[in-house]
Amino acid sequence: MDRKQFLLLMLVPAFVILVFFDFKLFTASMGEEILLKTAPVDPRDLFRGDYVRLSYEISMIDLNNVSYDRDFSIGDTIYATLSKKEKFWTVDSVGHFSSHLAETQVCMRGSVTASSQIDNRVWVEWGIESYFVPEGEGREIEREKCGEYIYDCLCGFYRLFNFKGVSDR
Repeated sequence: MDRKQFLLLMLVPAFVILVFFDFKLFTASMGEEILLKTAPVDPRDLFRGDYVRLSYEISMIDLNNVSYDRDFSIGDTIYATLSKKEKFWTVDSVGHFSSHLAETQVCMRGSVTASSQIDNRVWVEWGIESYFVPEGEGREIEREKCGEYIYDCLCGFYRLFNFKGVSDR
């Protein structure tokens, strides 16, 4: 193996790692910080340790209360436009494609896990429903009824920024 092949072989994995971290860094630095209302569920996994499974108010969307482009089916990609209402961010509209955003809005991308034509609702998984916590903290978070979780959000990509604790009581 000559020197060029060796360098190319070493640069490819380095490039992949760099792109992965650069994308996360870009979201963190350019994204809009949003606050979502949550309810923690099931914080312990026997094989993986402490983690938090979250349920969000925006995970169940009543299509009677928001504008949408057409009906959703299980497995569809859904884009939700959110804006800040008082303390928390809530859904303004949903669609099958990302729409133009106002300066005060963000877009989240998720996947439809269930839909009901009877009451015109969809249930969405956003990809931020669970995350690992330091050992021993899962039970403490389980005791809290509601929490505030801050996410950096940019064009449907998000990352957990901070857990704030108990919300509006």
